[in-house]
Amino acid sequence: MNWFVTGFFGLIAVTLFVGTLAMVIYTLVDVVRMPGDASFKGGTQIVWVIVILLGGLIGAIIYLIVGRPPGGATAARQRPAIAARPPPPPSGTV
Repeated sequence: MNWFVTGFFGLIAVTLFVGTLAMVIYTLVDVVRMPGDASFKGGTQIVWVIVILLGGLIGAIIYLIVGRPPGGATAARQRPAIAARPPPPPSGTV
C-alpha cells in the first residue's frame, strides 16, 4: 500500500479525482442528450465529446461555459416549437 497516499492529502486526491470524473461524465451525458436541432447540430455533438474526452476537466468546463445551450439538454428538449403567426382576418370584416 505504499503507492497509495494516505491521510489528509490522500483524501484530497481521491475527492479531486472523483469530482473530475463526475464532471466529465455529467457533461458527456449532457452532450449526448442534446437534441439535434438548429441550435445544436449533430456534428457539433461529436466535436464536444472529443473535446471533453481529450480535455478532461478543462474540456468539461469549456463545454459548460461555451458550448452548452441555456438550460442544458432538458430545457432544449422542452422548448416549444415556434408557432406560425395566424393568418390576418379577411378584409371587410369588423
